[in-house]
Amino acid sequence: MPGLRSMGRIICIVAGCAVAQILPARADLMWGVNGHPLNSYPGVSFERQLDLVRDLGARSYRVDVGDTGRMEPLARLVEAARPRGIEILPILIPPVSLEREPAADIYRKSYDFARAFAERFKDDIPVWELANELENYALIKPCEIRDNGTKYPCEWGPPGGLWPLDYSGPRYAKVAAVLRGLSDGVRAAAPAAKRALGTAGWGHIGIFERLRQDGIEWDITVWHLYGEDPEWAFKELVKYGKPIWVTEFNHPYGSARAGEQAQAEGLEKWMQRLRALSDRYRVAAAHIYELLDESYWGESFEAHMGLVRLEKDPAGGWREGAPKAAYDAVKRTIGALP
Repeated sequence: MPGLRSMGRIICIVAGCAVAQILPARADLMWGVNGHPLNSYPGVSFERQLDLVRDLGARSYRVDVGDTGRMEPLARLVEAARPRGIEILPILIPPVSLEREPAADIYRKSYDFARAFAERFKDDIPVWELANELENYALIKPCEIRDNGTKYPCEWGPPGGLWPLDYSGPRYAKVAAVLRGLSDGVRAAAPAAKRALGTAGWGHIGIFERLRQDGIEWDITVWHLYGEDPEWAFKELVKYGKPIWVTEFNHPYGSARAGEQAQAEGLEKWMQRLRALSDRYRVAAAHIYELLDESYWGESFEAHMGLVRLEKDPAGGWREGAPKAAYDAVKRTIGALP
């Protein structure tokens, strides 16, 4: 069966081009890119990073924010993004210690942190992401007692995260305190802003049900994708009645293991797959991780996740290098509208 664009051409032939104009092209996802402009990427200016995002055809730049001292740099980034048609998606990562602090203190600090940022940017930032892959902290460990009183077998490995009982109650309580504090803080200061909340992907869907049962509110469901087809998860996540944003995805390990061409081909594959699933499961946005290689991490895979190389400059610092094959693949795929 022909799609809308093909059908439009058929109608143009049979009944005249004016009729075809009433059939709109299918809307694409909002494509975005991850970056670390407030904390990393030495030697590459905000403006240059945003120029790269725009050149890719992306419309969102996801950035991590870990303390209120980053408020003014974030304001400069937002100001530089505006004329380029790019929205900033901050990830709120409050300065709390899950190991050392009680849940009540964690909630209060997270609330104050989110409220301060949301108040400052209530007219500039439409969506805030609440923490990043925080559910990993709560995953149950061998020999620990589940919330129903049974012991997680000592001989088993890490759980899949599929079920609410795959998360340790005491550690989950602290994760929930962070997420509730961030959610409440954003809502208090910027009622119109959307709150995005989610997990590291893989099998970690059980945490959503725990959060729902505990009355923690969110507006956009977040998923991360690194090599596993996400349709099984989308089938579950769409039941929460919220749009789904994939706020991190890339070919597994970027270009670290199989090389730059494999990364390029992998990214193109997953972009097309997300497009194919978007209407059925309300997948509205997807953000590639990440803009620049973090070469200062040496042989870590983080040094190879970027679309653009980061290289040493003659003075021993860092500067933007050449685009990788993945950069061209992403730009080409975004431009090739469905």
